[in-house]
Amino acid sequence: MALLLLFLSVLLCFDAAVAGSSRSPATELFVLGDSTVSCAASILPLNLTAPSLPAGPCLFPSARRLLPDHLAAKMGLPAPPHISTLNGTAAAAARGVNFGGQYGDRGMFRMGAVGQQLRLAAETLQLLQLEAGTPQDASAAAAGAVFVLSFGTDAYARLLARGSAEADAAAPKHGRRGLGRLLADRIARAVSELYEADVRRVAVMGVAPLGCAPRVMWEGTRALDGGRGGCVEEANELIQGYNARLAERLDDLRPELPGAAVVFCDVYRGMMEILSNPGRYGLEETREACCGLGPFKATVGCLSKEMACGAAAAARHVWWDLYSPTEAVDALVANWSWGRSPADSASGSGATMSSICSPISLQQLAAAEAPPADSSSTDISTRS
Repeated sequence: MALLLLFLSVLLCFDAAVAGSSRSPATELFVLGDSTVSCAASILPLNLTAPSLPAGPCLFPSARRLLPDHLAAKMGLPAPPHISTLNGTAAAAARGVNFGGQYGDRGMFRMGAVGQQLRLAAETLQLLQLEAGTPQDASAAAAGAVFVLSFGTDAYARLLARGSAEADAAAPKHGRRGLGRLLADRIARAVSELYEADVRRVAVMGVAPLGCAPRVMWEGTRALDGGRGGCVEEANELIQGYNARLAERLDDLRPELPGAAVVFCDVYRGMMEILSNPGRYGLEETREACCGLGPFKATVGCLSKEMACGAAAAARHVWWDLYSPTEAVDALVANWSWGRSPADSASGSGATMSSICSPISLQQLAAAEAPPADSSSTDISTRS
């Protein structure tokens, strides 16, 4: 009996500590990225939004929340509004902004989108700092911000859609395997530029296993994978190479950024756990998209609400469209990015593994008291 009482006492103390640590001091969430974070970005003309359309809301926003929406909820913040919906005032951006999108960049790899979004972020931070009043208030505002960067999915989707020969011809200096090096180096430089703008908390998301996405598997049945219709390993190897390069660059960068917390989240690992054990998380369909037409629902992408499966069916799908996961999967990835909790395990919500982020979880990142910003910061708006 004494041992049982001792165990219950320890358990109650642990639960209280977890509850206390979940109270996040993060005050703003800023998001940069591609279609993984914003419907204002598109992968291909066949996907949710034609590239010629201006940035705006999802085609039917009630159908799915994206990863930043889930992360914001965990931080106790509202979902960050897209930059295109704001009125240009500091009050509108006070709790965070989603800068995700392409902004007219039409290159093969569209590296320019990173610099364009950084410039928008710099202008927003400057606006908030001007409204802060004192330099100390401005530094405190920057220290309370968490930045999430999620690039690479759209670039690899375009790359895989072209095939190896065409992709290498389109980028003769770099080729398909050179994309990982280029993009990882650009993201690492973006983290450094944010640091120079007094940002001290940054999370960088990796790329999911697109070799298992409906569009790539459909292409694989025709050419790449011998007609078996499974995950295209060549595609996944390219993405694993990029993720490894990105994690390595961030590891190298951390010692150069004293006082900063820079986190890498291995989305690939989380998605492969889901694809390998879908039933464990209440999912059934791992190959076919919820919204689209043709084999794998991937020959024509999601163009209208009528093309989508119902809400109940969507909750059982891994993939929403050609390359994008469903809201159910984004919620799981957000859970694992935030960090495993005993409550999640007890409720069967899918938190069966530790955080996919390193060296700390996003919960720890959001809760960390960032040190005072360096007074020698420089403006990132002049960088590309």
